[in-house]
Amino acid sequence: MDFTFLFIVILMILAAQSNNTMLVVALFALLLITAKSKYLLLAAVIGGVLAFLWNSEFLGGSQGPVLLGGLFLILLLIVKKDSDQPQPQGMGYGPYM
Repeated sequence: MDFTFLFIVILMILAAQSNNTMLVVALFALLLITAKSKYLLLAAVIGGVLAFLWNSEFLGGSQGPVLLGGLFLILLLIVKKDSDQPQPQGMGYGPYM
């Protein structure tokens, strides 16, 4: 699983909390560049929206539930991406057996 993607999103939200806009933009660009599939690209966009909403006063007092819901949605997208990839069929012993 690609949990480093989720870790970078959390770092981006922490940078948004400390009003470090340049770091938020740099981490968002890193997420967009390293997205390997459409699910990770969608997760990067959701992370960018979460960081934007956290930095603005648009949500008021309901930042916690929105943040947890967004992170859970990103986690579901990462799991969905991994379930779409083919899994190995069995234990292979190599060409020498």
